[in-house]
Amino acid sequence: MAPELKDIAAQRVIALSHRGTYDEIGDVYRKLTAWAAAKGVAVAGKGMTVFEGGPSRIIPESAHYTVCLPVDGDVEGDAEVRVEDLPARTVYAYIYKGPYSSVPAKYTELMAWVAVQQLEVCGSPFEVYLVPPKADGSVAPRISSPRSAWR
Repeated sequence: MAPELKDIAAQRVIALSHRGTYDEIGDVYRKLTAWAAAKGVAVAGKGMTVFEGGPSRIIPESAHYTVCLPVDGDVEGDAEVRVEDLPARTVYAYIYKGPYSSVPAKYTELMAWVAVQQLEVCGSPFEVYLVPPKADGSVAPRISSPRSAWR
């Protein structure tokens, strides 16, 4: 499947930043979900992981990323969890289905497609998880890189 342009609506998210391996992303989601439950905050959509820096700076063994969950209404963060209002933006998106260990290679493919099309990216790449990971470790994220600035 070739990448495509996709418009993403503005959204409010709760966000928790972390530096660690890809394998720790699930733990960060569980921590953020537990925080939301303890505060009575309802999650209003699919989770998103934003990788700080450009695609060439994603290092699977020591990535700096922010896990985000969309929420509605008034939510107050704290010292650890931020509330952010993400503006609408247009992204280059690619849906991948397979083992999580192959996700970094899909960023390389996305950036190669952008280069061949003589396009530019602006901002941090991110993944939106369309379905929960399967027991065999396979995932189905929408891998995206912003065409217009938003972070």
